[in-house]
Amino acid sequence: MISAAYESLSQHRNCMRAEERTNLFVMAKLAAGGSACTVKVRNISAGGAMVEGAALPPPGTPCRLLRGNISIEAQVIWLHANRVGLQFRGRAEPKDWLPSGQNTQSDVDQAVAQAKAELSQAPIARSPAPLISTALAPADVAQVADTLEILADELADDPVVVAGYLAKLQTFDIAVQTLRKLAVMLERSSAK
Repeated sequence: MISAAYESLSQHRNCMRAEERTNLFVMAKLAAGGSACTVKVRNISAGGAMVEGAALPPPGTPCRLLRGNISIEAQVIWLHANRVGLQFRGRAEPKDWLPSGQNTQSDVDQAVAQAKAELSQAPIARSPAPLISTALAPADVAQVADTLEILADELADDPVVVAGYLAKLQTFDIAVQTLRKLAVMLERSSAK
């Protein structure tokens, strides 16, 4: 299944993005109907957000998104698999929802670039044979994405890990999304 990060807006008929979204990976609570669940805020704008979690409320449900000492009333606009689109009743300040109010996607991109640069300077380990000796199938790539996503979710459940390694968790998320997109591309190319 293709990640919602790569889906077209036409799949979410009621989702009309009028504002630029800030991509992020922060844990929050989504409260609706007297219960609350932990969610990951995947992107946010002044008028709405996309969050991911389990047992999410259906479209039309009034709710409240909470993170630390900030919260905002919202309504669920769409639901797809384990993600929902929220439309805020007021205006949010996206920078307030970022970890420590300062990390942005460009900070994550810089951290990834720095890690790649450090890896390129490290000695390359040579192995006598490749670990995978056959061509990868789309299902193989999707399985790696699933495994990484499970690992990232387990790590993200620990507030200490999130506080100390947010950029690394965001890198996991970007890798999972990229692998899912690759699996779809491989599937399409093998169908031709």
